[in-house]
Amino acid sequence: MNLVELESKGWIFVEGITCAAQLLDLGRSLGTCVPTPNGEIVKEIRRTSRELAPPGSQSAKYGSGPFPLHTDTVFWPTPVRYVILRGYGDTRRPTTIRSFDDLTRGCDSEFHIRARHSVWRVQAGPKSFYCSMYFRQGNSNCWRYDADLMTPVNESAIYVQSILNKLVYADVAEGITWSGDKAVVIANWITLHGRGHQPPNEGSRIIERLYVR
Repeated sequence: MNLVELESKGWIFVEGITCAAQLLDLGRSLGTCVPTPNGEIVKEIRRTSRELAPPGSQSAKYGSGPFPLHTDTVFWPTPVRYVILRGYGDTRRPTTIRSFDDLTRGCDSEFHIRARHSVWRVQAGPKSFYCSMYFRQGNSNCWRYDADLMTPVNESAIYVQSILNKLVYADVAEGITWSGDKAVVIANWITLHGRGHQPPNEGSRIIERLYVR
């Protein structure tokens, strides 16, 4: 696996991943696999109607529609470093993906300065905490953003949200076309991902997701 490409581009494809066990092996080669809040290691994500979706989930808000670009686990003090995904079934609907640097390349210097000074309230279940969308890990500039879970607190965050939300909801991201033996490793500190538009007569689409610290 080309880790230099992963950390520069923001994601990388890995071929030959055909089951959850191989997904776990891939995750363990990168770090420590960590469970989701409900205890699952490899979580299966399926299209869910608003009526049946857990409260507060993306499906509860968007139903079968597209999901905006976001980083995962913004509700953790330090978001997970890698998100690994594998898709199978009716794979006509893409997973959208774009690095934060690429997404904000056209923004002016004021945006980038305010982004580093922005303060947000993050809702983490019944609790909440305050943070910046910008953080450092080693020598890396890192970002967290989820329009549904992060509420702007100061003027810089309000300014950034007014610009960023236009970008994460726009159809400007590359789409990952899934196959049965391909996984994607996403550098979650620098890359956002989402869900594309629903195709006609969509069948069962399963995304397996693994978090790696």
